[in-house]
Parts: sequence; structure tokens; C-alpha cells
Amino acid sequence: MDKITVLFVVIAVMVVMMSFADISDASEKGRIYIGWSCKDITPDKPVSLYGQYYKRISTYVQSPLKVTALALETRAEGSVKEQAIMVSCDVISFNREVQDKIREKVTVEIPDFDVSKLFLNATHTHSAPYVGPRTSDDVEEGKGTTGAEFEVIFIDRVAEAVIEAWKARKPGGISWELGQAVVGHCRRVRYADGRAQMYGASDTEDFIDLEGPSDHGVEMLFCWNTDKKLTGIVLNVSCPSQVTEAKYYVSSDYWSEVRKQLKAKYSEDLFVLTQCGAAGDQSPRDLVRNYKGEPNMWDVPGIIEIGKRIARAVDVVYPSAKENIQTNVVFGHTVKEIKLPTRRVSEKEYQEALAIVEEIMSREPDDPNSPDTAWNRFLKIIEDNEKTKEFGPWDNKITDFGIVKKKQALVEKYKNQNNDPFYSMELHVIRLGDVAFATNPFELYLDYGFRITARSKAAQTFVIQLSGDSCGYLPTARAIPGGGYSAMVTRIGPIGGQVLVNETVEAINALW
Repeated sequence: MDKITVLFVVIAVMVVMMSFADISDASEKGRIYIGWSCKDITPDKPVSLYGQYYKRISTYVQSPLKVTALALETRAEGSVKEQAIMVSCDVISFNREVQDKIREKVTVEIPDFDVSKLFLNATHTHSAPYVGPRTSDDVEEGKGTTGAEFEVIFIDRVAEAVIEAWKARKPGGISWELGQAVVGHCRRVRYADGRAQMYGASDTEDFIDLEGPSDHGVEMLFCWNTDKKLTGIVLNVSCPSQVTEAKYYVSSDYWSEVRKQLKAKYSEDLFVLTQCGAAGDQSPRDLVRNYKGEPNMWDVPGIIEIGKRIARAVDVVYPSAKENIQTNVVFGHTVKEIKLPTRRVSEKEYQEALAIVEEIMSREPDDPNSPDTAWNRFLKIIEDNEKTKEFGPWDNKITDFGIVKKKQALVEKYKNQNNDPFYSMELHVIRLGDVAFATNPFELYLDYGFRITARSKAAQTFVIQLSGDSCGYLPTARAIPGGGYSAMVTRIGPIGGQVLVNETVEAINALW
């Protein structure tokens, strides 16, 4: 065989291989079907609001609480290729058992859907009831909606939304865009002696910096019908919705204003599915400027301002989103159980914590109703601050009560850690076109989200925290030496955090 013949053979083989590659890529794509639903979960009676150490009973509703479901499916040549249902919930968190109950409830009604591909996420508003029965700080039975009663309401409404969204799916299209809006800021203030404090004062000589970064990106997924009319948007922001975290009213926080403004601009029928990105060390407050130069980020003016910022970010990218609608997309959905090693408490940490607990408890009065107990002194500080301070936080987590609560938890963790070597979590990773979605059940420090996003092959990566379960804060190695609330004692630490990052990145990139 001469050189020219060999060359032609090589070219022919390459053409065939490229043809197969094109066929393979095309076969991965499918026609996208989209269904939406939104249900109201606002209690019609007073409730115990969750998110602080102390009891808060709601006095009125500032804005309604919603659950929004998005059903996605691709089909090719008459057969189903992939499925998913995402549900955003205006609550602080929920546990895995609640999600399992919802799956069990919907499986009979939508037998053509694989319920393992349903997942929920919480927006982390501190102005909603806990999903589940409360103990001493619950509302009194007969005087409001108890935690147990709210759990029933929540499960029923979410199940209704899931079923309705699935049955409503129709051919449509999607597009994705990255916007920018200043929403979250690191809330851990670092000092010269190495301490870190959540919402610590920055106007002191020993203030060094904010411990971590912030992320102003807004990940957006636009959904359209066949007439190119916008039906809904998925918005992912690395900041919990907790402007109103210490108030005494029910509120879906800044997401209520986002929904209001987008509906007014685009359509009253628009659905908005909200996700909190990695944001365990974030809040909607600029602690360097000390609340100067912007609306009150502890109350309704802050909600309105953030709503405007996010709505403007949508407006900026909307024309591009409408020009880039795709109706046939690659859609993959991986669901896997992963085990994360739990955080270990050292003998030294245990002994130091035990000494602190014993010292504080040695000063406790015999009478638990005494105003001098650590708990009652903690409550008195809140009461006084609520009367005199314009801005929060009104509680103080570095008082005796705040310290002993965490140190007691650390002591108990040390005693039981050999019985709890791993935490098993359900990971969802989705490829939808050129973007990826990845879930986790933590208040995940932003650095972990950066690690996932930076290593992801996706054009955009939607990291979704507090999804599928609730496992508390996941701090970084940088945060732990500084101590402070959110880093003192957690079920998972930096070693488990890196395992989460590696498993997530591997699952994302396997879909590309």
C-alpha cells in the first residue's frame, strides 16, 4: 500500500470516527419537557420561628412562604431518557426523613417518575417554622400551628406541587446565564489574636479582615414554552435568605421581593425556583461598612434592596437568554450515596472544652429560675438589645450560655465519636445542557463551593446547599482555629469537606 493510499485510508477512518462521534453526541440529547407548580405553605396561625437559640412566636405574616417544583424530562424517539424534579422550600431546613415521606407520598400518583430523582432544597429563611415537632420553644397547642402540624402541612403541599409539576410537563426550552448581584458577604470577622466571630465588630483596632471570600454570581436557568414565552427561572445565590433572621414575623425574606419584582416585569404566571449556593459563612450584610450607606439589612428595607439587585441581574441577561434557547439538550442525572468521614475531636480539645463547661456550670445558681443563670442572662441581653439597638444581632453567642452550649456539644461528640465514623449523604448531580447542578445537605462554607465550581467541566455550576437533609455547618480548615459559632463543633470537618468536593467534581465531570 503506497503512502497516498495509506493517507486516504487514515482520512476515511477519521471521517467515520467523527461521524460516530456526532451520532453518539446526538443520541445523548433529548427533547426537553418542563412542568412547574407552586404551593403556599404559610401558616394561618402563630408559629414558632426557627433559627435562633431563643423562642420567637410569629405575630403576623410579612410575606408568604412558598414551595416551588420544577419537573424536567428528556425524550428521544418516543422513550424517556432522563428525569428530575427539584423543589425549593421557604424553610430554614428539613431532615432526610421528610424528603423520604414526600417520595413515598407521590410514588403512587406519578408511577412513571423515578422518585429517587426528586430532591428538595431549603432557602434557609429564619422566619419560618421548623419542619417537624419542636420541644420547649414550640407554640402552645391550641394557640397556633405546632411544629408537628406544620410538618404535615409541608409534606402535603410539597407532594401536591411535585405531582402537579410532573403532570404539567410540556415541550419547552431552556437557556442559562450568569448574572452579578451583590447579596452575600462573609460574616466571620477575624481579629489579631486569631479569633473569629460571626457578626463581630469591625470598628476595633484588632480587626484584621473578614475570614473568607464572597461570591456575587447569580446562576440562572431560564425555562421557556414552545412560543418562547418565559415560564420560570431557577436562581442560585450564595447567600441564605436571612435578612429577617431575628424578627417576629413570618417571611420568605428577600426571595419574596425577587418573586414580586420578576412577576411584575415578566408575567404574573412566572415561577421562580430559588436555591442557596454554598453560603455557610455568608450573610446579606456588609460588616466592613457597618451597615452604613445601604438600607437596613436586618429588616424589610434590606429585603426590598436585595430583591431589586437580583431582579436587575435577571433583566441584564434576559435578552441573551431569549436568544439562546435550546429545545434538545444533554440531560444526565446521577444519584449516589457517599460517605463522609466525621470530624474528630482531639483529647486536647475535649479536655479544654470540659474545663470550660465545668467552670461555667460551677457558677450556676441552684434555682433554674434565677435571673443569674447563664440562660436567663442570655435572654436578658436579647431583651435589652431589642429595645435599644437598631441593628442585630440581638443575641450574643460569646456569653456564658452561647459558649457552654457549643462546648457541651463538643464534649458529647468526643464521647460518642467512635460510634459515628461516617455520615452517609445522598448526592444529586445533574447535567442539563452545558450547566451542572450539585446538591449537599450542609451550610457549606463558600470555599468548598469555589473548589467544586473551579474544577467542574460545566459552563456554570449550581451548587445547592441544605438539600436532601440538614447536617449543619461544614467549616474550612481556615475557620476552625478561629473558633466561634459555626466552626466550634460540627459533624463534618475539613477532611470530610474535601471528600465531598472530590466526589462531587468526579460525578459532575463524568457527565461530560
